Amino acid sequence: MPFVKRTASGTRVFKESDIQTLNVIECLKDTGMPIKEIKTFIDWISEGDSTLQQRYDMFIEREAAVEAQLEKMKKTMEVIKHKCWYYKTALEAGTEVIHKKDETEISMD
Repeated sequence: MPFVKRTASGTRVFKESDIQTLNVIECLKDTGMPIKEIKTFIDWISEGDSTLQQRYDMFIEREAAVEAQLEKMKKTMEVIKHKCWYYKTALEAGTEVIHKKDETEISMD
């Protein structure tokens, strides 16, 4: 964390902006962003305004990645909710046979 100042004895001294940067780093980690890319982002911050476009583009990409993750998680939740219902009703009936339907064979000829 090169942006965090240290005292003469080596103790880190955090400013409010350092805490905010750490929160952004944690957010990026939560999106699955690799550490190497997070380091690049930190480097861009250090470089100043000349990297505003790169930082903006990076967050647009992260937004798309998180949207995709959310969609996948919604589908996962649908399956989980269905299985909760399935097993709850099977438990109430004492059997999962209640969920078995007549399966007719379909000819693929």
